[in-house]
Amino acid sequence: ETKSVFVGKLSWNVDNDWLAQEFSSCGEVESASVQMDRTTGRSRGFGYVHFKSVDAVEKALAMDGKEIDGRPIRVDKSSSPDKKASADKRAQAFGDKQSPPSSVLFVGNLSFNATEDGLWETFGEHGDVKSVRIPTERETGRPKGFAYVEFSDTEAAKKAYEALNGFEFDGRAVRLDFSQPRDAAGGRGGGPGDRGRGRGRGTDRGWRGRGGGGGFDRGGRGG
Repeated sequence: ETKSVFVGKLSWNVDNDWLAQEFSSCGEVESASVQMDRTTGRSRGFGYVHFKSVDAVEKALAMDGKEIDGRPIRVDKSSSPDKKASADKRAQAFGDKQSPPSSVLFVGNLSFNATEDGLWETFGEHGDVKSVRIPTERETGRPKGFAYVEFSDTEAAKKAYEALNGFEFDGRAVRLDFSQPRDAAGGRGGGPGDRGRGRGRGTDRGWRGRGGGGGFDRGGRGG
C-alpha cells in the first residue's frame, strides 16, 4: 500500500515545511513537497506528503476538507510506488533486462498526454534533473510514447529507477531503463523521423535539452 497522499487546493503561501507541519499529527512525515511552476517559481497549488507508515495515510485522508491558510484542502491517496518487488515483476513481464546504469533514464509506455514539466517534477523528487526530452513524430508532432530524463549523476538516476519503475504516470505504468548518451559524433538524435522536443539546462553529452541535437541508443513506442 502507498505511504503517500496527494494534497490539492493548497494556498499559494504553503511551502514544504508548512505542509509537513500540517500533516505531522497523522504520523512521522518522511518528506513533503509542494509542486512549483518552474517558469514562475510559484506554487502550483498541490503537493505530496510521504509518511513512514501506511497507518498515517488513513489519518491523513481524514484531513480532507480541512482549512489551511483559509482554503479547504483536498486529500487523496497518491499512486507513488512503495514496492520495488512490483516493479521487478513488471519488468519481468515486459521481458526486460536492465541496461548498465547511467545518468540517463529511458521512460517507456508513456501516455501521449504526458508533459515535460510533469516528468521533470516527478523525477526531480529523486535527484537533480538536468534535462527532459519527449521525442515526437516529424510529420504530426505527436509524442512517440517515450521520453528521456537526464540526471546530474548516475546515482540520482539509479534512485529514480528504483523508486519509479512501474510507477503509474498519467494512468499508465511506465517502464524504465538506463540509456547511454551517444558521443557527439554518434549520429542524429534518435534516428530518422525523430524530432525531439525537450527542456533542459544544457549538456555536453551529445544532445541538447531543447531541440533534437544528439540522441540516445534506446527507443520504443509507448504501447
